[in-house]
Amino acid sequence: MSNQTVISMTLRSRLEQEIDTLEQRITRLNIHEDNFTDWFDAQLFSQDANQPLDYIRELRQNLFSLINATTTSRSQWLSERIAHQLGALHQAVRWAEQGR
Repeated sequence: MSNQTVISMTLRSRLEQEIDTLEQRITRLNIHEDNFTDWFDAQLFSQDANQPLDYIRELRQNLFSLINATTTSRSQWLSERIAHQLGALHQAVRWAEQGR
């Protein structure tokens, strides 16, 4: 394992599967921008998110950045960010599923 490998292949695979599952749930629920308005604090996701799947895209970008992180502090920050983003998205999707 190289110095730059931050997460194990198993963890990477689990995170990718979790993100894929969230994407499928959002798509299945047919959640649109109107349903996602003001769901998340601006510090949790970037301001560029206009559509629900933009949050999924950002999660994937953060996972890619984590995989390629070269410093411990960057790895820690990205790990925490991904964990918070996943938690918030899971909660939001559960809320949307209950509301249908």
